[in-house]
Amino acid sequence: MDCYILAGGQSRRFGEDKTLFKIGGIPCIQRIVQEAKKVCAKVFVVSKNLDKYKFLEDVELIRDLSEKQLPLVGLYTALSHTKEDRIVVLSADMPLIKADLISHLWERYEGKITLYEVAGKTYTFFGVYPKDILKPLEDYLKAGSTRALDFVCLVGYKAVRVKHTEAFLNMNTKEDARLILEIYERDKAKSSGNDL
Repeated sequence: MDCYILAGGQSRRFGEDKTLFKIGGIPCIQRIVQEAKKVCAKVFVVSKNLDKYKFLEDVELIRDLSEKQLPLVGLYTALSHTKEDRIVVLSADMPLIKADLISHLWERYEGKITLYEVAGKTYTFFGVYPKDILKPLEDYLKAGSTRALDFVCLVGYKAVRVKHTEAFLNMNTKEDARLILEIYERDKAKSSGNDL
């Protein structure tokens, strides 16, 4: 199982690079890498700026094939790079992600894009993507289309429904970050037996 983490965004709403925002002293992207490594043979980070991720260990850095600021460009880069018939694709702004959720989704793959659906929301960048959608994706991007959910609906996907879980929280704003930090501190206290 190979994992590609998409880290090509500009963090406009966040006000600083959210992938480097520290949770428990560890950058967001490093937390995601650590979870992915528990279940994935190889982990890659796809970005336009590779220098800022050189601190990550045992990770291959892949430069986006286009300067366009689109998550689908990251997906296109990942699928162009891989030699596998399918890959795990994760967003770089989900620091509470868990390794068992990655394995769970991988095991439910049946030949087409497989995505989590939580409380009616489809997570396009927590998914398993087959290599054979590369050409339709290239055509979609060449046509000037940009929406990821529209693309996966166009080519077809399987939804894996799970109950709402904090692992799916995206860190788009500082308010999101505050909530994620609260959850992290709560879980840390529980695991150390200090939840009085």
